[in-house]
Amino acid sequence: MQNTKENLELVKFNLTPSMSLELIKFNNLKKELNKLKEDYQQNKDKETFSKIKTLQEEMDSCKNTFIKEFRLNNQDEINKYLEIKDQF
Repeated sequence: MQNTKENLELVKFNLTPSMSLELIKFNNLKKELNKLKEDYQQNKDKETFSKIKTLQEEMDSCKNTFIKEFRLNNQDEINKYLEIKDQF
């Protein structure tokens, strides 16, 4: 069992520059979203609520873009990971 866990740790996933940019964009949006949520707790105005919804949609888009690219660039690694994981 220990050997299988060690093998899982040996699987290395690729991170492309565009994936990195998506992660950075996502994190920046998340920071902005958290600030807007704090503001909304105090003000409860429709404009802030609308901005929150827009940011959430942008974050979802970033996340989906990252996932698609991750899957595309790591097909072999994902398959290897799942194959090892199934041995548990």
